[in-house]
Amino acid sequence: MDIALTIAQWSGRLPPGFVPPSVPRTLPTCCHKRCKRPVWIKPDGTLAKACRPCLDRRAASCRRRRRHFVELGGCRRCAYRKRLEGDYLCQSCREHRDAAREQRRRDNEDAAVIDEFAARPDRVHNASNLDRGVSPWNARKRPEPSAAYWSPLPDPEPKSSQEWRRAVSDTGWRYSRC
Repeated sequence: MDIALTIAQWSGRLPPGFVPPSVPRTLPTCCHKRCKRPVWIKPDGTLAKACRPCLDRRAASCRRRRRHFVELGGCRRCAYRKRLEGDYLCQSCREHRDAAREQRRRDNEDAAVIDEFAARPDRVHNASNLDRGVSPWNARKRPEPSAAYWSPLPDPEPKSSQEWRRAVSDTGWRYSRC
């Protein structure tokens, strides 16, 4: 994490050495047919497709259209689907809102747990198997001694009786001295 960027985000100032995107000298014209004004430059420095008056006009048109659909019984959030009986939201918007509320609630709980953990005084960490990634769910089973572990080993078979060690045709001539 870059500390200068974090400080700049908190303070609301640009970080040192920040170079804003260059704005071309000749801006493109508005995308609407009858408008020849230059496009609007957004707060982040990028270019919009239309000029500011056209964008405002379109936003007002959308607001009027949505207000009209809400008056006809549409959802207050999306304006297009029919409202539930005795409610001001449609089924889909109600589910989206409930999911967003649930997510915010979970985020707040997580933040509270993190804050509570951070507020605890520093103490010595007692190492456990969990630090090494071993848990009761992924650990190997302890080896259990079988009956063979406790039983005595059999007497070793003498090598002289292991006939497979000697070739049938071997006379032992290599070991004789001439």
